[in-house]
Amino acid sequence: MNSKLNIYVFFGLLLVLFSTCGSDDDAPAPALSSAKAITDFMVDGIAGTIDEGAKTISAEVPNGTDLTALSPTVVISAKASVSPASGASQDFSNPVTYTVTAEDGSTVGYTVTITMEPCASPDNIYAFTYDGKNYEVVREHRTWEEAAVCAAERGGYLAEINDEAENTAIFDEVLNNASIDLSMTIPLDGGGASYVWIGGNDFATEGTWVWDGNNDGTSAQFWEGDFDGTVVGGLYNNWGDEPDNFGGAPSPFDGQNALGLALTAWPFGIAGRWNDVNEANTIYYVIEYD
Repeated sequence: MNSKLNIYVFFGLLLVLFSTCGSDDDAPAPALSSAKAITDFMVDGIAGTIDEGAKTISAEVPNGTDLTALSPTVVISAKASVSPASGASQDFSNPVTYTVTAEDGSTVGYTVTITMEPCASPDNIYAFTYDGKNYEVVREHRTWEEAAVCAAERGGYLAEINDEAENTAIFDEVLNNASIDLSMTIPLDGGGASYVWIGGNDFATEGTWVWDGNNDGTSAQFWEGDFDGTVVGGLYNNWGDEPDNFGGAPSPFDGQNALGLALTAWPFGIAGRWNDVNEANTIYYVIEYD
């Protein structure tokens, strides 16, 4: 009797054992994750703004940043992958789509747009109109070349003055209406006067003064020589007892090759006249628009 009981117990245990092993084999595989989101986007230390609903990301980088070679850091959901890869260099001249693939193979695309901050803050711009044309006085410190770049970026050029009436109009607006602090726009080599950049220079050849307010190399010559020089093409000029290329190499000023409109008097001219000053000075400037 005990022998039969032992046999029953033995076979019962075997049945339980096999049943347990069979349940492991028959259990469904764990579900693959469907998570597929970009949770953080950083470019040049700047956090992008993620609109999860619209699946867009935007960021504004400093003016002058090379948009063609940026390498953002992209953080995504666990177990997902992203293409282009985090850290890979991308050209953001146009929007770039980042595709996130979940563990289960489903995908979602995010449109990433990187823009540059404007070259001049709207808070530092005074706009006016004269004779049907628009002008802006920019109260930010720039070298002549930097000012010309910003003028072109904004769709204009450093002011090119064609007659006495235009010169007077610009001078009056800058001095009386543009909220200029005269002490903030004094070049090192301008005789102590305050100035704003306008669009003339003699970069190509000393003494050959041209209008080239966007610095693109396309220019019209208006003066030849120093303070004893001559008008070219009958074009307007309003020099003080200038230009004189004061300094010149190896002086610290290294010559004077850019045109400033004086807002106050200096030893060789009165307010409203023009002076040649070193282009590396950082002063305010005037943009003109066609």
